[in-house]
Amino acid sequence: MALINKLIFFLVYFGYNKILLILGENHSAPPNYKLVNISSLLPKPYCQESTSGPAIGSQKLKIVPRHGPCYPNAKTPSSDSEQLMNRDEVSNYDYGSYTVKIGLGTPRQDFFLMFDTGSPATWVRCKSCTKGCESNNRLYDFSLSSTHTNKTSGCNGRFGASYHDNSLVQGIWGCDTFIGDDDEIGPIQNFRFGCGEILKGDFDQMDGMLGLGKGDSSVTSQIPSIQMFSYFIPITSSRMGNIYFGYEQVMHRSKDCSMTQFTALVDGECKDCYYVDLIGISVAGSKLDVSSKMLTSGGTVIDSGTVITYLPEEVYYALRDAFRQSMLGYTLLEKADVLMDTCYSVNKLFTIPEIKFHFGKENSIDVSLSEAGTLWTPTDSIMCLAFAPAKDSSIIGSVQQRGMNVIYDLERKRIGFGTNCPIY
Repeated sequence: MALINKLIFFLVYFGYNKILLILGENHSAPPNYKLVNISSLLPKPYCQESTSGPAIGSQKLKIVPRHGPCYPNAKTPSSDSEQLMNRDEVSNYDYGSYTVKIGLGTPRQDFFLMFDTGSPATWVRCKSCTKGCESNNRLYDFSLSSTHTNKTSGCNGRFGASYHDNSLVQGIWGCDTFIGDDDEIGPIQNFRFGCGEILKGDFDQMDGMLGLGKGDSSVTSQIPSIQMFSYFIPITSSRMGNIYFGYEQVMHRSKDCSMTQFTALVDGECKDCYYVDLIGISVAGSKLDVSSKMLTSGGTVIDSGTVITYLPEEVYYALRDAFRQSMLGYTLLEKADVLMDTCYSVNKLFTIPEIKFHFGKENSIDVSLSEAGTLWTPTDSIMCLAFAPAKDSSIIGSVQQRGMNVIYDLERKRIGFGTNCPIY
């Protein structure tokens, strides 16, 4: 065993990446490491839409990356991270840019909304917008809809929503008929939403937000029959995912994953957010030497609207140092990224240490991140550890959820993580 451990250390330290060029893709990685082909993490210049997948009928929405070729009239990014790195279009890392198509009104007016489990309300840009809207934005026009109302309780008054990057939207409440993409959800009469008239900050030119967080105005609160939903975030921006609503549809999808584990939802400071107990992290099979209180004291939010994962500073630096120690055979780049400080120059094939999240104070579970859920790829020869430090609480972003089927079981107050799922 000692000889094997020394051999593994030698390969990682002195250039396992060079040996991979000789051994090829059929060679497996050492224990607690993953063999990565960087081309699997990069988007194609065309939409990789699949017609396969579980035939479960209705109650689903397609997830379309905002900056990928599947998005209507999209400017196709040259790499998987141009959507983040192009500061002319996206000025921060706090918006995931994953959209779903919905319709409002009669006749329906279509919008692509970012689905956000951290937002308690749905809102769209409106024709009455006076700030933060442009001529090419889709704008909801209540005067064109025969089913719009602002006369019943909850369908009028001032609306406002603010976000942790200091962006905000203000406007008025309204109600209208809600219909999902291709009429697979709804119609839902008198659906309450915000009509955005003043927008401050960067909303990435999206039409608005689909609020899947907690609260009386969230989608799940307005549709009481939907107390379970799940989503699969695509591993690159040239693929699409799905959101499923309802017990039957969600559980049907979960059968396709090799393993689904649940952990309890817990209370946290943000009343509109979903919290879990992240109690530890492992890198290459070894747990980080940090107290679980550093993670649990501020709580851990799981959020589809945040891109990369944020950890308390001490936890992040322990993770970063352990990852770097496992990557000594690769060239660490200085200032390769504005936010992420652990980036490497890599060949087509390379290895990374497996990262696992440990959830739950009782009945704990271990969830292994996929390769796409660990890395950000600015170019076809650079990869970065997709984490960053935060001052207090942790946020598990959409990158770390890539390749997973994430289940929100609101009735049983738990969240599930399905791993090793097929890509449709």
